[in-house]
Amino acid sequence: MRSCSDVHNYLEELGVAHEMLPLPGPPVTSERAADLLGVGVTEVLKSLLFLVDANPLLVLVPGDARVTGRRLAAALGARKASPARAQEVFETTGYRAGALPPCGLAVDLPVVADPGAFAPRVVYCGGGATATMLKIRSADLKSLLKPRLVDLAER
Repeated sequence: MRSCSDVHNYLEELGVAHEMLPLPGPPVTSERAADLLGVGVTEVLKSLLFLVDANPLLVLVPGDARVTGRRLAAALGARKASPARAQEVFETTGYRAGALPPCGLAVDLPVVADPGAFAPRVVYCGGGATATMLKIRSADLKSLLKPRLVDLAER
């Protein structure tokens, strides 16, 4: 199983400035994470694993948004898209659902992001452990991931 150390080491090796922020407990929701961090919910990014036509895809959206399989499939011209189950998240990425970071995964995955994910100057993402968040400049994260930008967010 991968951990927040793997995320930190990955970013260190690439020379990407970041902070790993321990929380007093698992935040469970983006709203709770924002409260614990003292930031707005749009500064918290959700890293979600979807299966799109049976292929894993990492999806990033702002914390105040949600993504449906139907909208994702339509945006990508796919037949079917559905959120991965917790076991699929773990088997594919090496991280537990609820701790999924946007980088440092066990395998390289294609990334799709809502453009609003990179609107804040600094973003807070899953840090690889349920009570750890990654703080990183959004421009650095965008440059690192090179995501396909697609209007996905539903509010």
